[in-house]
Amino acid sequence: MTQDTAARVLAAMTVANGRAKECEFKRLEELHAFARLGVTRERFVALTREARAAMGKSPSERGWLSSSDLEYLERLLIQIEDRTQRLLVCRLTAAVVTADGCVSAHERAAYEHMLACWHVTPSMVAQAILADPVH
Repeated sequence: MTQDTAARVLAAMTVANGRAKECEFKRLEELHAFARLGVTRERFVALTREARAAMGKSPSERGWLSSSDLEYLERLLIQIEDRTQRLLVCRLTAAVVTADGCVSAHERAAYEHMLACWHVTPSMVAQAILADPVH
């Protein structure tokens, strides 16, 4: 696992709907996500661009997450084995996908795929949110 693998996963989840919004970056800043993941905001923005490029045609243009999108996510997801790190990424992903007040079908599909791959339940994420000292 590279130092910024968790940030790469979060970046991919951030652009699962084909774009990253300023309100999402702002929410991540409020949660000190960049520091917690060991990257700067600038590095995270670059990671979102890389993830967007790796996922190819925008899911919002296509209307669905393709099998290659899911394979890309899985290649990232399997690199994080630490349960605490996984829960942090799930917690931050929940915050980023709800930051604009609307969870798209693409965001939901990517989030549910991440939870399934990591055997994490929504109640585990809720517990992680409640236990998080940064709100």
